[in-house]
Formats: sequence, structure tokens, C-alpha cells
Amino acid sequence: MSAIPVEPARRQRKSAEQRTRDILAAATLVFARNGFRGADMQHVADHAGVGKGTVYRFYPTKEELFRAVVDDAMQRLTAQIETAVNGIDDPFEYLRISFRAYMAFFQANPDTIELFVHERSEWGTECKPSYFVYKDSHSDEWLAMCERMVASGLCRITDPILIQDLVGNLAYGTMLVNRISGRNAPLLEQADALLDGLFRGILRT
Repeated sequence: MSAIPVEPARRQRKSAEQRTRDILAAATLVFARNGFRGADMQHVADHAGVGKGTVYRFYPTKEELFRAVVDDAMQRLTAQIETAVNGIDDPFEYLRISFRAYMAFFQANPDTIELFVHERSEWGTECKPSYFVYKDSHSDEWLAMCERMVASGLCRITDPILIQDLVGNLAYGTMLVNRISGRNAPLLEQADALLDGLFRGILRT
């Protein structure tokens, strides 16, 4: 399958920080559309409005650029969630708000989901996917939140690790399946229904 070209951007004088942001944004689009192997660094440069040499000056190899793109996405996801839950003490409200922030991020950044798919396709089991590296790096704070939920006495499930896994799998699975199935339904609209199903279950008791 031939690579899908992107419309070149006009070159302008930019700061190093702005060039970096533009290159990462352009690379996200090119990698998401064409995969790692199908991505052309010239297309990245054209879409970012910089010379190809500039791209290589910031990112000497295509793999380094791909890794930087995924890392940038995970940093922005983490920052969006942290900003959303800042100052929230109630663990159930913390979960609800963070879940919605998570869904809102992937609704606004669907190309990030394509990057996860391409990363797995390209490197398989050779290395741990970036998504799970970031997930594990924040595991302790999420586990602490789940422990507070259990301590409230309101949870039928009393294993905080199990709760953590259920929430994590629900969020990741919904985001991924929604995209690769082609439904592309608004994730934010699904968030509350998913949490209601998680909290209340599907069976009458």
C-alpha cells in the first residue's frame, strides 16, 4: 500500500520549541496514516513546514522520531488527567473525572490510538508498549486511589488491585476497540455509561 501524502505547510521562522511541536504534530499524522515503515521523513518535514535536515537534526532516526511522538502523546494524556483531577479528594469523583479526561483525550486525538497499533505491529513483543510503560509508572498513585475506594466500605470488590485492573482494562479496551472496529463513536459520551455499568453492574441484586 502506498503512503498517503500530506499537504505541505508554508515554512516560517520559528523557535526551536515551536519547530519541535510542529514536527511532532506532523509526525503524528504521517505515522498514524502510513505506519512506521510507510512513513516518509520528507512528508513529515513538508507537513511541519521545515526542511528535512531540520527533522533529522532534532530526531536523527525515524525510530527516535516515532518514539518521541508516542512519548509526547503520553505526556499530554497524563497532563490532561492530572489537571482534571487536581484538588479532588473523593476517590469516586477522582475516578469519574479522570476516566472522562482519558476518554476526552482520545476522542480529540484519535491518531494516538493508531500509533499504539503501529508500535505493536512494528516491534511486537521486543519491547513493552509505551502506553503500558506510562501506565506502570503511575500505578502507585492509581492503586492508592483504589485503596481509598475500598476503605470507604462502599465497594463490593475489596481487592484494590483488581479494581485498578478493571478500570484500566475498561478504559484501554473501550478506546482501542472503538477505533479499530471503525465505529468511532464519541468516547466522552460513553464514559458515564461505562462507569455506571462498572459501579452498579449489569445484574439486579
